[in-house]
Amino acid sequence: MLRYSLAKIAKRPKGTVVELPPIEERLSTVKQYHAALRVMLAGIAAETRETIIPLYRAELEHKRAVSGLMADADRSWFQRVAALATSLQRSASETVNRILGLEAQRHTAGFMAAAKKALGIDLRAVVRDEDLEEYLRDVAGRNASLIQGLADDVIKRIEQTVYENSIAGNSVTTLRKALTEQFGIADRRAGLIARDQSAKLNSDLNRIRQQQAGITTYKWLTSRDERVRARHKKLEGKEYKWGEPTGAENGLPPGQPIQCRCLARAIVEF
Repeated sequence: MLRYSLAKIAKRPKGTVVELPPIEERLSTVKQYHAALRVMLAGIAAETRETIIPLYRAELEHKRAVSGLMADADRSWFQRVAALATSLQRSASETVNRILGLEAQRHTAGFMAAAKKALGIDLRAVVRDEDLEEYLRDVAGRNASLIQGLADDVIKRIEQTVYENSIAGNSVTTLRKALTEQFGIADRRAGLIARDQSAKLNSDLNRIRQQQAGITTYKWLTSRDERVRARHKKLEGKEYKWGEPTGAENGLPPGQPIQCRCLARAIVEF
């Protein structure tokens, strides 16, 4: 990554301080991320309806012993769903990687536009999308792990729900309702992952681009709405240096605590 100094490139009187607007994350990125996870969950749900529900119905109709049937069907009942989940998880990870890659490109363009507007300089010679390749590889690994964890958790929930309802001798309707509730929990978790990872990506990109430009100090900005947590409201306008602990959870910078929507406004000191 090519490093440079905005303070040296832009000509300003000594002692001048300019605040560079941070690049905000897009709601559309969060929605696209969540949609990719929903496709995965919908596929698992459909396979569950097509394979497991008929087997469960047959168990009730033939009045077989619950313990005996479930012991014999332990593997066969869930193998197809688990195999499909693995395939869908990989597809979701690939889709998410593309989404985050495009977001990184937008962020790069936005950072250069912000510098142009605030300082009147063109950074095309020193800021490149390629600078983010190593970081994006790490992000891809992190998100793939989270998506796999979501898929694995759904499979476990399906198995546990089927076993519990079979042992209780519940109807197919009751089982369907219970499975629907479990998929609802999974969808809410998917939404949390999408929001949190999108915010973390944007936070990281602001930090990387600012540090690349020789910027060491930033100002904490909240989204200034009713959803801002009380702890973060107290940080509004406070200045920190990159790498030093903040007043947020675990001393993290803006956008890094879970579901934090705060931003780091760069301070360029001449």
